[in-house]
Amino acid sequence: MGISKKERILLPIVWAAVVPAGYALIVRDGFGVTADAWPTFFSLALLAVITAFYPISFKNITVTFQEWLLIPIFLQFGLGPEIAVSQLITLITVLSVGSPMPVFHRFTLNSLIFFVSSVAAAGAFFLAGGRTGMLEPESVIVFGAVYALTYMLVNHLCLFVDSRLSGRPYRFRSVETLWDLGSLSVIFPFGIAAYFLEMNFGTAGLLPIAVPFFIALVFAARYNSTESVNRRLGKASEIGYELADRLSYSELTELFTRRLQEMEEADAVYVIESAEGRLVPVSAWEEGRYTTVPRLFSFSRDGVRGSGLDRSNVRQYSTANEWKRHLPVNMPEGTESVMTAPLRREGGQTGWVIVGSHRRHAFDREDMPMLELICTHFRVSLEKARIHETALTESERCPLTGLYNFRWFEKELDYTMANVKGGAISRLSLLILDIDHFKKLNDTYGHQSGNDILKSLASILQRESAGKGRVARFGGEEFVILLPGWLKEEAEEFAEHLRKYIEQSVFEIRPDLGAVREPAFVSITVSIGVATAPDDSDEPMGLLRNADRALYVGGKQAGRNRVGVY
Repeated sequence: MGISKKERILLPIVWAAVVPAGYALIVRDGFGVTADAWPTFFSLALLAVITAFYPISFKNITVTFQEWLLIPIFLQFGLGPEIAVSQLITLITVLSVGSPMPVFHRFTLNSLIFFVSSVAAAGAFFLAGGRTGMLEPESVIVFGAVYALTYMLVNHLCLFVDSRLSGRPYRFRSVETLWDLGSLSVIFPFGIAAYFLEMNFGTAGLLPIAVPFFIALVFAARYNSTESVNRRLGKASEIGYELADRLSYSELTELFTRRLQEMEEADAVYVIESAEGRLVPVSAWEEGRYTTVPRLFSFSRDGVRGSGLDRSNVRQYSTANEWKRHLPVNMPEGTESVMTAPLRREGGQTGWVIVGSHRRHAFDREDMPMLELICTHFRVSLEKARIHETALTESERCPLTGLYNFRWFEKELDYTMANVKGGAISRLSLLILDIDHFKKLNDTYGHQSGNDILKSLASILQRESAGKGRVARFGGEEFVILLPGWLKEEAEEFAEHLRKYIEQSVFEIRPDLGAVREPAFVSITVSIGVATAPDDSDEPMGLLRNADRALYVGGKQAGRNRVGVY
């Protein structure tokens, strides 16, 4: 979450009134470091800053360990030096890690929280009877624990207050709190040990504990990085299996977009495909939701800004200035880090995947092969889905007219009738249309002419039914039209419109029974049967039989060129 306009104004004012003024009051009688103690202070401060650069992450939780050196800094030098080091670490962290929140406001917020935590922890320490420079082990451990626990609790209290005022998510009873408590139980003994070693042996006394601590920290960070890669490889494999199970193009692209956003913790994801020579975003994650009509992404007007989208390799850009120089796209405001990956298949380029984050340097070197791996899964699944949909379309289409065939009609009728029974739609009307004297047309002009008439009639039915219902070829010279939600009277009126329109139309044919196929023009008539569910039947086959009965009784037997209503 970003920052509101009200907070944008009030937060710097509160920070200026509390932190600089409060710190000036704290150090009014001196910083707290004597001349001969500056080397020790600088050593502890440097080690604390270095420690801050080695956080340990598990899933979405990040734990830092600089507190193990802030504790001895406070116990030896007091509140002023501890605040100075913690504020320096806050500034460095804010500058090195991106966020949707502006850098200045993010610094002021974190600075304020850590300042209040430090002051409250120091207050609890001194009120409990603690004093800086103590050497009694029991006192150091007890009062040091008061300081460390108060610091953690007040820090979480500040986060709770911030969540109430700003709406940023926070829960005290969470895994993050348990991790903070667990990490404190680990670093507190190190902090106390560092304090005693330095107080008794000087700066050199820190080496026996600092060296193994940093070795362990580096190994833990590397192990954590390896584990992170393994977890992500496992997640990529899971995504690959999920994608392989999808045979619908729309379902596949949505699942890919959602899973990629989750895996990369991205603020924006766009799937770009080539359509008729143009690049079009067909699937996206933006503004915290999935959409097929993104509104915050576009290609730049000239389309040639920078070197453009790489057609062969995954590319990574760590800052907004960097991707804006190279990519011919416009991304959502606040996007800092971007990755692009080409989508290729046999026959050439098909498009790209573009991933964006509000954080600077959000993607590391492991993200690039992961993105390529997931895109490979997607390409394979996409090709399989296209083959499946092509085969399905061919199996459900009449090759002569291009309309849906009886196989499709049976499934669609069952599905729509289920919606009627379930209350999703109130009714369903069905038209069955049959060409009058079609056998005579075939005998007179030939079967190819009959096919010409079928194709022309199919075009008329599809055009006239657009936006109203769905047309299928039932078989031979019969067609069906499904009209979801239509009253029987409305369906009868539409059927009468079709009957008159067809009667007044002229069809061009090329008779194939003569020596020369010269164009000829003929007219035809049709008979139509109408039935409506649930009035006439609440079963799919029952509705079909009743419409067919209306066709033959009210249409054919009544003289043809008529509309029969059940």
